[in-house]
Amino acid sequence: MNVRALGVLAVVASCGSDDAGPYCGAHELLRDQRSSLCTSAHELAKRATTAIIASQEEIDTAEALIRTTLPALRPTFAWVPRAAPWYQTRGLVELVVTDPGIEAAWANGLAPSGNEVVDRVVQELDVWDFSSEVYGPGGHSYALWSRGAPSAPNVREALQGVAGVEVIVWSEFDPNATNVVDEGIDPADGARAVTYSIGWEDCAVGCHFAHHWRTKVGADGTAWLVTDWGDDLPAALVEGLATPEPML
Repeated sequence: MNVRALGVLAVVASCGSDDAGPYCGAHELLRDQRSSLCTSAHELAKRATTAIIASQEEIDTAEALIRTTLPALRPTFAWVPRAAPWYQTRGLVELVVTDPGIEAAWANGLAPSGNEVVDRVVQELDVWDFSSEVYGPGGHSYALWSRGAPSAPNVREALQGVAGVEVIVWSEFDPNATNVVDEGIDPADGARAVTYSIGWEDCAVGCHFAHHWRTKVGADGTAWLVTDWGDDLPAALVEGLATPEPML
């Protein structure tokens, strides 16, 4: 990350909206799913981290970025859209294992596998729930639910040299899904761009309609709406966006 980007993030982290913070916890994903702000902060931090799960500092920075940019969308938005879970189900890492030693070690639940790399990754995942099932003609699939915001691509990278272990990573996401996307620093003006999206109608199979708003935050922490585009919002959705959630 360049010096200019670090400067903008430092200002963002020291600012905030009209809410107190930080609020979200690096190992509190289960609790934080009550809050659309925290759900999105976990997701943004997960996409950016190089670690197995996002750190508290990364969660705090993502939360501050959302708190700073969202006011640029008021009064249209009274709540933070829940960022779509790229790469995996939120909080879940899925492994397909064909190594007989690991399968035997995990036959009765999560336990030391006998493989140092696998055990280190599992420890870093901070797993709170674990399940398994037979996978196809051979092997087992394992579901590891993390207390934090795990990155399936980073888990795959960490385990790529381990024979008999495959990490399931989604290759696509719906560009029309309700989302918050940190687009990083715009070199044209040095401001950080964050796009908010709302999708609707048949989103379980890919939203048919969507509207998008691009915001920016400058080096002084001031945020503004740059542009918006997409389908016209239905009246009921307009009303819903302007109705505060019980908890942000």
